[in-house]
Amino acid sequence: MTVSYLSKSPLQLLSGLLALGACAGGQWANAAGTPAGTNITNIATGTFEPLVPGGPSTAQSNLVTTTVQAVCAVSITPNGSVLAPGQSATLLPGETTTFKYTVVNAGNTTSTLGVAGRVETASGFTPVLAVYHDLNNNGVVDTNEPTVSSVNLPADGSANLLVVVSTDQSARGDAFVNLIGSCSGGVSDADNVSRVTVGPPPELAVDKSFSPALVRPGTETTVTVNTVNGGQGDSREVVLTDILTDQLALGLTFVAGSASVGNNVAGAVLEYSADGTNWQTTEPAQVRGVRVRVPTLKAGARLSLSFRMLAGLAAENRKIPNVATATTGGKAATGTATADVRYLPAVAIGPVGNPEAPEGTAADSQSKTFAVVGQVVCFDHTVKNTGDVRDNFTVTVTYPQGAAKAEFQNASGGPLVQPIALDPGQTAFVRVCYTPAQAGALEALLTVNGDRGTSNQTRDLIAAVEGGLPELVKSSSVAANMTVATGDKITYTLSVRNPYTRPLTNVVVSDPVPAHTDFVGASAGGVVAGPVGTQVVTWNLGTLQPGETRTLTMDTAVSTRAVDGEELKNIFNLVSTELPAPIASNEVKTPVWSAKLVILKEVSEKVATYGDRLTYTLRIRNLSPTTPIVDAIITDNPAVGLEYIAGTTTLAGAAYADPTVTTASTGSTLKWPVAVIPAGGEIVLTYATRVTPQATSTLINTVSVVGNGAGGPNRAIASNRAEASTRLDPLKFAPLGDVVGLVYIDRNRNGLYEEGFDTPVDRARVIMAGGRLALTDKEGRYHFFNVQYGTQAFRLDPNTTPYPPLKVPADGDLSGTQTVHVRGLTSVDFPLAPLGGDINVLRRTVLIAGTVRVEKLVIPVTGGYVVNLNITSPTALEEFVLTDPLPAGATLKEGRNSLTGTLSAGETNLTYRLEGPGEDRAATTDPFVSWRY
Repeated sequence: MTVSYLSKSPLQLLSGLLALGACAGGQWANAAGTPAGTNITNIATGTFEPLVPGGPSTAQSNLVTTTVQAVCAVSITPNGSVLAPGQSATLLPGETTTFKYTVVNAGNTTSTLGVAGRVETASGFTPVLAVYHDLNNNGVVDTNEPTVSSVNLPADGSANLLVVVSTDQSARGDAFVNLIGSCSGGVSDADNVSRVTVGPPPELAVDKSFSPALVRPGTETTVTVNTVNGGQGDSREVVLTDILTDQLALGLTFVAGSASVGNNVAGAVLEYSADGTNWQTTEPAQVRGVRVRVPTLKAGARLSLSFRMLAGLAAENRKIPNVATATTGGKAATGTATADVRYLPAVAIGPVGNPEAPEGTAADSQSKTFAVVGQVVCFDHTVKNTGDVRDNFTVTVTYPQGAAKAEFQNASGGPLVQPIALDPGQTAFVRVCYTPAQAGALEALLTVNGDRGTSNQTRDLIAAVEGGLPELVKSSSVAANMTVATGDKITYTLSVRNPYTRPLTNVVVSDPVPAHTDFVGASAGGVVAGPVGTQVVTWNLGTLQPGETRTLTMDTAVSTRAVDGEELKNIFNLVSTELPAPIASNEVKTPVWSAKLVILKEVSEKVATYGDRLTYTLRIRNLSPTTPIVDAIITDNPAVGLEYIAGTTTLAGAAYADPTVTTASTGSTLKWPVAVIPAGGEIVLTYATRVTPQATSTLINTVSVVGNGAGGPNRAIASNRAEASTRLDPLKFAPLGDVVGLVYIDRNRNGLYEEGFDTPVDRARVIMAGGRLALTDKEGRYHFFNVQYGTQAFRLDPNTTPYPPLKVPADGDLSGTQTVHVRGLTSVDFPLAPLGGDINVLRRTVLIAGTVRVEKLVIPVTGGYVVNLNITSPTALEEFVLTDPLPAGATLKEGRNSLTGTLSAGETNLTYRLEGPGEDRAATTDPFVSWRY
């Protein structure tokens, strides 16, 4: 008996599985087949003849189980190669095309498949590629569709991809682009080539013309627009457009039915626009744009558009540009032409009866030999319209040489009415009367100008003009930039001079009194007339001879009508038979400021010692009821030994910026800017200082304020000064003494003051080392208090004494410096050595100039003279100059004989010594002074 045993292995199952992945032509022919991970079981059954009748005739093998493995495969369509591209596109340079592909997951499991665009090496240029996922399968890239480098697909799943191919302007010929699909296991699909062909680009040029280009208002002009394809390739659609909106606004209008297309270009469509944006083939009532479209313009072909436009009256004297545009494939070319719309007007002016004399020739000028400044001289002329249109003409005069006032008259002597309206060929009479303004030759250039832009010229000449304007000078008793207050007196001085070689007759001078001053009086018979506020003072001077000068004065007082911040302005006038038009003087301006700034300064302690803190309170009130003070500067001068404490300033109780601090040997200066001190208002500023070891005696702190009065001509105003003092009690820290002394003329040179014999010197200045100084009183005495014990130096200022100090043997010179040891009350005297013995004044003279007084003493001494100058002024003077000339033959040996700069108010002494000139009567000269008001 034969027994069969059946068994089966997994290898015996491969034949069935391979059928699932059969390929046909490189493309997957069936679906994905059995999914990965599927378990396949199998049992074999055998049949046989039973060993015994009726026994078993079949038998089964063992059970075999097999699991299907994952397989990745990718398929992209359509296929193509460089020799046989699957897709093709023809472009112009710079254009873009899109190729559509489908990618399929041909494996048996979900896979991420790589996708990438590639330019094949056979390409003639390299375009830019981008791969997009076509999510909505519409074949175009939408804004929400991303670029991709891979897609995740289930088995047998597919995706639509778009390959966007972009070219630039340099692209020419064929480029081959491929979409590559790949699996992570290395399987790829790379035979999906498409072709892009880029031909030569078109090159459009546009030219445009108006015919005629010069258009008279009311006539038509033909507009012709051409575009030519000058490139080597045919174009896409060409649109030749002429927008007329700007031309319509400037007076050109489209002539209905005049548009036409030339050159017989196939497919040309003529269109119109009523708004410059929307287009239609039917002509609207008002045309704002014309264009022609053609599907393509072959290389070398021309497209023409023409139409007519009517020049309206509003277009006259305009040059109207027009731009036409040709577009194709996103590129544009333009052409421009200009229509000049105008008449041909013309005008001529010349001597009377000869208006068309050639310009610039002798026939086109008139001349006179003589005239006088201020006298009227007249010339007659004719103006003619030589153009083709009615026009309005205006005659003006300028002066290439000299100067004059011109008056235009008509034929009857009345004022000439301008402009002059003339029809073509019509003439007008024009008389020009000149009033020369200066001596010398006078050349007048007459120009006639038409409203339509025409002009012509002629010349009037005067060979000689005598003299000039009378010299009128106005001055005030108030210095420049100084303010006046209610009740102040202002004296105005009027100076009049006849500069001519002939007299002026019936001379009348008038001076309007400033509105906010009251008339007080006038010199030389001046008579006032008119109500207060509008008064005028008049002087009838009669005849003013050649070269004669008259000086007049007018006294006024500042009225209560004056307002802080305003300027009082004054000008006077002169007329005469020869000068009928008033001649004005210069203007004198005087600012008004009546109110004051009131300053109250307080200190927290009346007695202090070293290291103490002193708080100062400044209360500043503007008493002007009308005008605030702006840009004020508060200046505080703490005494030596007071040091500002940073961060302590307050304004109106609030923290305020620290001042600008300037430190010097005589103390420090603090300056705070304050924007506004309101009219009738008050500001309160506080700050603190510290007492330092440099402090001595009484600590005097001085404050002042300077600001601008608003509401008028911003004139600087200054307040009264305010002081606050604190007595220093040094306790045990520093013993202090006093230094007293005399400055006197030691007539017997014995170094001792003898009352009744020696002469004390008043206002001599003694300077202490460290900068302190003192002036002697009428008895020649001076005093320094709170002087620290120890060695101190004192010097007598030689510029404040009539003689040099007596020679001190210890010093060996005439320096006037003495060094002493201070302890308690210490005396230091300065005897002066009179030159040549007793004082013998050769000459005493006094010079008075305005408010300045100069007293000069000339004292003979051995070998020469000593000169003392004492200058006294109630106010400080700027740009002050004093010069005391040396006698002829004299030599300056010591000191100085001149003084320049700012002169301080009060007394100033100047002493110098000279040698020569040999005799006393030749040693005397007179000083002179000047300064700026």
